[in-house]
Amino acid sequence: MIPSLLAYPVRGSPRLDALVVGGGLHLLAVWLPLAPLVAVAGYLARVLVATAAAEPHETAERPDWRPLGPLLRDGLRLAATVVGYLTIPVALLTVTLGGPLEGIDPTGATDGLFFIVGTTVSTLLAFALCYPLPAALVAVARERSLRAAVDATLVGAATRDAGYLVAVLLAAGGLGMTFAAYDALNAVALGFFVVFYAEVVAAAAVGTATGRAWERRGL
Repeated sequence: MIPSLLAYPVRGSPRLDALVVGGGLHLLAVWLPLAPLVAVAGYLARVLVATAAAEPHETAERPDWRPLGPLLRDGLRLAATVVGYLTIPVALLTVTLGGPLEGIDPTGATDGLFFIVGTTVSTLLAFALCYPLPAALVAVARERSLRAAVDATLVGAATRDAGYLVAVLLAAGGLGMTFAAYDALNAVALGFFVVFYAEVVAAAAVGTATGRAWERRGL
């Protein structure tokens, strides 16, 4: 499964067209922050749909960038879903780490204990709130409706699946390592393209796992 996912962004012919366009949009976003990233989100939505719909024995087709209008609308829906899901976790971490725990000295015995417990609890809560996000993105992309982001049947079926958990952890780890190497890669102008490649692989992994979870439950 992993070799197939790693090959997904360059599958088909021509092999590098999607990668070049996606990396170029990331580069363009340095000067024009919004529209290029909405287009990237729209393309990732198509990746989520294509991989979620593929049968277990089939290889998902890599989507095209056209038509552009629906792509931008899909991107806006995904962006709105991300904002909706991340607002509470980000606020929780900001308030916790920048509020009650800010004045605590983590080197002290008692204060250190409070600091460790507080940061651990807030981090776990933030993770628990973020965990359904990938499934919600697949649901929104497939249904083309923001209501799907809070569809307990679709989102819940995925989050209870072990394959989904593995896919989310692998996707998060891969994206984390990619972003950590971003500055070094950009020294030779590769960061924008490697980041897009990692985003497509992560989307394909989550889409595949979510689609299989839904298939097992007849959704």
